[in-house]
Amino acid sequence: MSDEQPQKGADPVQRMGQGMLWIFWLLVLGTGTWLFSTWSDSRERAERAPQARVTNDAIEVRLQSSRGGHYLVDGHIDGRPVTFLLDTGATSVVVPADQAARLGLERGQRIPIRTASGRDHAWLTHIDRLELGPLTLYDVEGAIAPGLEDMVLLGMSALGRLEMSQRDGELVLTQRR
Repeated sequence: MSDEQPQKGADPVQRMGQGMLWIFWLLVLGTGTWLFSTWSDSRERAERAPQARVTNDAIEVRLQSSRGGHYLVDGHIDGRPVTFLLDTGATSVVVPADQAARLGLERGQRIPIRTASGRDHAWLTHIDRLELGPLTLYDVEGAIAPGLEDMVLLGMSALGRLEMSQRDGELVLTQRR
């Protein structure tokens, strides 16, 4: 029998191996997180891309609802890209003030507005051309509002010109020719 006592502290090779194992698992977790994030972003972009069908008498744009049940769609205002959030409760197309500046929209008459967060003000504006895929609307009434997020609210001044039908998480916007 030996009276040797175990040495204090681990073997340096064993400590290095444990450190390498930790680094390996951190890399695996980091890569998995990055891959999931990339997949989630591409799925969200795909949900926002309008699926269109053009016939002799109509243009149909099909939208899939987001995980939150909202309809988001990429489109254009006067040829510049924007993301729209469909909002049947908005009287007109409402553009955040910072985006309105980027889009070159001019502020018109100041008007009072009511939002979910209370009373505020906005400015009337005019949108020459609004596009959702091949669906194009001209001469659309809009408003420029401070304090909005990055998305443009696609309100009834545009939606009122279209037929809408919703079923099983899909919204179909139809423009008759």
